[in-house]
Amino acid sequence: MVCQPLRLALLIGAITAVAVSPVRASFWAPRCCESPCSSSPCGTTAPAFRTVTCTEWVKENVTTVRKAYKYECRTEACETWRTECVPVCTKKVITVTKRIPVCKEEIRNVCHKETVYETRTVNKTCYKNVSETCMKKHLVRLGHWECKEVTPLFGGGGGLFSGHGHCGCDSGCSDACNSCRPTRTRKVWVNCPEYKECPVTVCKKVAVCEPVTCQVAVCKNVMRQEKVMVRSFQCVQEQQTVNCTTYETRKVKCVTNRTVRVCVPYDQTVTCCKWVQKTVCRQVPVTTCCSTGCDSCERGGFLSGLRDRLRSHGDCCRSSCDSCSSCK
Repeated sequence: MVCQPLRLALLIGAITAVAVSPVRASFWAPRCCESPCSSSPCGTTAPAFRTVTCTEWVKENVTTVRKAYKYECRTEACETWRTECVPVCTKKVITVTKRIPVCKEEIRNVCHKETVYETRTVNKTCYKNVSETCMKKHLVRLGHWECKEVTPLFGGGGGLFSGHGHCGCDSGCSDACNSCRPTRTRKVWVNCPEYKECPVTVCKKVAVCEPVTCQVAVCKNVMRQEKVMVRSFQCVQEQQTVNCTTYETRKVKCVTNRTVRVCVPYDQTVTCCKWVQKTVCRQVPVTTCCSTGCDSCERGGFLSGLRDRLRSHGDCCRSSCDSCSSCK
C-alpha cells in the first residue's frame, strides 16, 4: 500500500531527469557548428573546453522498514451453548394385557386305527417241472487221415544238397524240373468235423399263476367321540402404574476454546531502489563562431536553444552561412 505512490513518484522523476539533463548540459553552449562553413568569413580555430554543471538522477539502494501483515492461528475462549439429554423419572398408568390359562372339557371326534382281517383271492405264483423233448447236436468225429505224395524240401534235382544243380536224371535236362524230383507218400490229417442230431428229453421249471383264497390284515380308520381336556388362554386387561424414565433435551451455557485466524502486523526490512538527484560538473568542448552576425548564438536563451535544437537537430549552420542568418 505504501510502496505504490513511492514507485510512481520515482518513475516520474526518472522520466523528468532523462528529458531535462541533456538540455541543461547544453544550455549555455554555443549553437554554431564545430567546423564553420567554407563560405564564412571566420577563420579556423582550435577547439576549447569549458565546465558545465548538470543535474543527473542516480539509482540508490535504500534499506527501509515497512509494515507487513501475516495470519496467525490463535486459541481463544468463547461462550457457547451445548445440548444435553437429562433423564427424568415420571409415573404413568398403562394398560397391560395378560393371558390366563383356562382348562375346558370338549367332546371331539378322535381317529383310531384298527386292524381287520378280510378274505381275499390272490394270484399266487407256483413253479412246476415239465418234461420237454429237444434236438441236440453230438460230435461224431473231428476229421480223418489221408495219404498224399509230397516232394521233399532238401535233396533231389538241384536242391541245396544235390550237387551242381542238375537233377541227375538220364535224360540230361539242363534245368531242374518237378517231374524229375522224387516224391514220398505221407499221412496228412484233414480236419472235417461231423455232427449228428439226437432227440433228448429235458426237465424244465415253469412258473404258473394259481388263484388262492387267504386272510389279509387291513388297517382301517375308525372315528370315535371322546372327551378331551383342552387348555386355552384368555386375555384380561389390567391397569398398572409404572415408573418411566424419559430424556429431555436442554441447552446449557458453557465456555469452550476455538482456533481463529488473526491478521498480525509486523515490521519487515526491505531494500528499495530510488532515484537521487545529483549535481555533476563535466568538461564540454566549445567551438568559436563568427564574430559578425553570430552574437545571438552565445546569447541564446533556454527556450530558443531548445527550439533551435528541435528544429535543426543541433546544427545551426546550414547550406549558406552568410551573416549567420540561421542563428536568428
